Amino acid sequence: MNRIKERLRLSDEGLAVLYEISLFFLGFILTSVRFLFGTYPFGIALVGASKKHTPFVVAGSLLSVIFLMDGDAVYIVAMIALLGLRVASSFIRKSDIKKTELGESNTKHITRLLFCDGRELRVAVSALVALGIGTYRVLSGGYNYYDIFVLIFNTVFVSVLAFCMCGLFERENRKYFLVGACSVAFALVYFFSGKELQGIDITLFLSFAAVLYISKNMNGISAGITGLILGIAQGGILSGVLGIGGIVSGFLWGISPYLAVMCSFILSMGYGVSLLGYEAIVYLVPELLAASLIMYPLLRFELLPKLSTPAKSEAKEMKLYRLGSISTGLRKKIGDLSEAYKGVSSALKGVSQKTKSPDKRGYLDMSLEVCEAHCYSCPKHGICWERDVVTTQSNIDRMGEALFVRHRVEKDDVEEKFLHRCPNIETIMDQLNAKSKEILAHSVKNDKLEVCALDYDATAKIISAMFKKEKEHTLDKALTDRAVRAGARCGLVCGKIEVMGTVGKRVVATDVDMQRSKCTSLALKQEMEKALGISLKEPQTEESDECVVLTMESENRLRAECAAISYPLEKEGVNGDSNISFEADHRQYMLICDGMGSGQDAHLTSELCVELLSKMLRVTDEKQAVLSMLNNLIRAKNTECSSTVDLLEINLLSGEGRLVKSGACPSFVKRGTSVFKLQSKTAPLGIMKGLDAEELSFNVEKGDVCVMVSDGVISSKQDVHWLMEYLKEFSGSDPQTLCKGIMREAKRKGIKDDVTVACAVIN
Repeated sequence: MNRIKERLRLSDEGLAVLYEISLFFLGFILTSVRFLFGTYPFGIALVGASKKHTPFVVAGSLLSVIFLMDGDAVYIVAMIALLGLRVASSFIRKSDIKKTELGESNTKHITRLLFCDGRELRVAVSALVALGIGTYRVLSGGYNYYDIFVLIFNTVFVSVLAFCMCGLFERENRKYFLVGACSVAFALVYFFSGKELQGIDITLFLSFAAVLYISKNMNGISAGITGLILGIAQGGILSGVLGIGGIVSGFLWGISPYLAVMCSFILSMGYGVSLLGYEAIVYLVPELLAASLIMYPLLRFELLPKLSTPAKSEAKEMKLYRLGSISTGLRKKIGDLSEAYKGVSSALKGVSQKTKSPDKRGYLDMSLEVCEAHCYSCPKHGICWERDVVTTQSNIDRMGEALFVRHRVEKDDVEEKFLHRCPNIETIMDQLNAKSKEILAHSVKNDKLEVCALDYDATAKIISAMFKKEKEHTLDKALTDRAVRAGARCGLVCGKIEVMGTVGKRVVATDVDMQRSKCTSLALKQEMEKALGISLKEPQTEESDECVVLTMESENRLRAECAAISYPLEKEGVNGDSNISFEADHRQYMLICDGMGSGQDAHLTSELCVELLSKMLRVTDEKQAVLSMLNNLIRAKNTECSSTVDLLEINLLSGEGRLVKSGACPSFVKRGTSVFKLQSKTAPLGIMKGLDAEELSFNVEKGDVCVMVSDGVISSKQDVHWLMEYLKEFSGSDPQTLCKGIMREAKRKGIKDDVTVACAVIN
């Protein structure tokens, strides 16, 4: 792999040539991008913002005008004038020419002393050219108000765009460089939007690839912002999908490249499905999967050029960050991002509340309004509104009530006498049904908007929980003092020793001198355990050119051995139950999801719940927020299929157990000869607007047995009784044997649904 990387490296001159060719094609593409109101602002802004290599951008722009814009004389003159103004402004104010720009070598170029004017001058020149183009349009168009508006819009937009693109040529400011890169990416995505290659949306593919690249080379916040901007360029609906993908991958690259790309793909897909329904799978999977598969090896083995090379101190800071030492500035940024998502959620909720469907009074008023429109010109107006007002008003109200209840009115909803008397009754009913259909369609869209608002709120909580675990990174001063003394007794030579965390402790020794240290790993582990009073894992070291870091983490006090068995009701049928067990962050999880109903819909719903929960719980312990997102996702599906959730969490360090139930059957904990039943009265996910889940807490000890079952095993109080008796009589310690025994007994008693049994034995 190193040989490949060496072959891909170019000399300084080669990089400069490649950079100039890239700017040429960038100018060629962006100049012909037609924006709002028929304007072409991107080429002007790029030429105005460029530095030192401006002639290459101008050449590309002029060719674009000639071949792609039919040789528009106005823009040809504008580009030539812009080039002349840039040359003139170079002699007014020069910026520091000693700094090396993006992709530029230290070799001299013909344009070395030109186009080095300051940022303000470059923006002013771009705005002046845009103003000139707009003025010509106004004069040639006869002072049309529309042309005047376009003049103002184009001038302002070019000024802002040129200011943003200036960042692309000022690499020393990473934040400003990101602004410039995002503005160019926005233009490119806007240009390629809607174009496909072999059925793959090129724009979405490139956008997700760009997000992964930014997340690897910069950070999750920058990648999230990039994703939001690229999503806006594609219409806005994919902003959340790309933004979440960038945030997640950015914070996981330091842990595992595979985990970063995989979690980014899964969470982006999950969020896309929650917004667009299952149709999003067909639309999103090919593009996101292709980008993930291609970018993973390129980024994993660093085959693409980096945006910047971190300094030694920055590399050390990144190493400490991977060990859990999150800086205050990063925490603030994450907090701000979380607050931004909360703000978006509040805004969407506000829009949703304002666009709610009318209440009963609204339908009654609508019925009266439609009827009155026909009554004034009706020959029977006197009969209805003078002689028999009571019957008329009563039947109008009956039609309004029918619309409120069924969203449709039929002839059976009005009295026979009124039906024969009114000559316009069929027309009135048709109009009422048409209006009700429009309201219903709008209500469905509004419900999607409300679901989206709830998703933003849940995302804000998850982001905050994932990267704002203050207690896990809190310095334990008392244990730190003990660790320092223990390290000195062992002969450990290092710069600093710290102990962090609350329940789970982490001992971190930085700047370790491996040659001068006289202790062995075993001796250091034993001395630290004796001093701190906790069990620790074997020491792990991470070496680099900057420093050597040694870490020891708490070892689990308990161990959970899990097993599960699941069968469909029909031998060859589809199983509507799904289950999984896994360990993450010193916690053992066991999960059963039962899709309501049967068949493929039930299977897909339960499998979706298991996949999303298992992936999310590996990176965050914010169970309520994850369940809320999952509840919204199921509600947003086109098919009406809910799912129960039965989640067991055991803290293997503290021995604390938690059961989270949403419409699930009772669970059981056996301790000695006693069996305890844990249950809650809640609704499955996807039924109620808000999350209906209950969390039960208890303590576990060595020898305890935890049992979870689906409703195929328990359907009545009698089933609970026999199961509790069976658990009391069970004396083994193998969870697989226990699962088989419960399943065998359930089949003997007769099952009426898919069955799942999951057991965990605590050792």
